[in-house]
This record gives sequence, structure tokens and C-alpha cells, in this order.
Amino acid sequence: MVDIKKTNRNNRIRGKQYERSSAVIVNGQRNLDKSRPHTDVENDTHVYEIKSSQAKVPTRLNHAMEQVVLASAESNKEVGGVIWVYTKGSRARYFLIQEITDGMS
Repeated sequence: MVDIKKTNRNNRIRGKQYERSSAVIVNGQRNLDKSRPHTDVENDTHVYEIKSSQAKVPTRLNHAMEQVVLASAESNKEVGGVIWVYTKGSRARYFLIQEITDGMS
């Protein structure tokens, strides 16, 4: 039988670790201020919501990232990321997806 309390505790511990490592990457800090419950990580200019998943990166996104890396090499310009346009509903929503690393990967 799965111990739900142990699983939940481990998930919280893992989530906090991802918040800490993400904060280092963006030169920021974890938000410990309970009066602002929607901020996971912040730096001087930006706030970040941190989510994690063990699921595979979607094939379409993986392919798009490969394409932008090739485009970067061809153009001698920096990789900007993938702009994902969500078109269901009355207005389009645009999401910029960038891969960031901590330099250790």
C-alpha cells in the first residue's frame, strides 16, 4: 500500500528543491512571504512560477526547440526560444518557452 503522507511530503521537499535551484539560475530567491502566495521565485525584475513534471517533453515542443537551435546556428544569432500560440477561444495567447540551465547539466 502506498503511504500518501510520505508521497506528499517527498513531493513538497522535491518542489522546494526545484524552487531553490530555479532561484539560483535566475539570480533570485525563493519567496517565503506567505502574504504573497502566488510567487514561487523572484529576482529584482521578474517573478516566476515553478512547475515540475516527470512526463516527457511533448514531441512538438522538443522538435521546435531542435529547430530553433538549428536556426540559431544558421543565422549566428542567440536562441530566443519557442513562441507557442494557444488559439482556442476568442483571443490568441502567446507563451515564450526558453530552456535554461544551471550550468551543471
